[in-house]
Amino acid sequence: MRLWGQGDLLEEIVSHSELTTDMVLAAIRDHEFAAYDVLVRDHPSEAVIAGFTAAARSGFTTFGVAVHLASLTDKGRKQLNS
Repeated sequence: MRLWGQGDLLEEIVSHSELTTDMVLAAIRDHEFAAYDVLVRDHPSEAVIAGFTAAARSGFTTFGVAVHLASLTDKGRKQLNS
């Protein structure tokens, strides 16, 4: 069993900066259906799914089978270019 020290906690907080909608949109633009896999390298899965869900609810993305298999809408592309 590993116990967390103060340095470990700080490292965990720094390595998992807040995931923004623009970060999700950029990942989808740059990595298409692999965007989820790219984002979970640096962010907890729950945060990534929440980010994809928020983007879809805002009309920035569209998806078929699963929220993390998203494509940008025109609104999402405009958001990235603003």
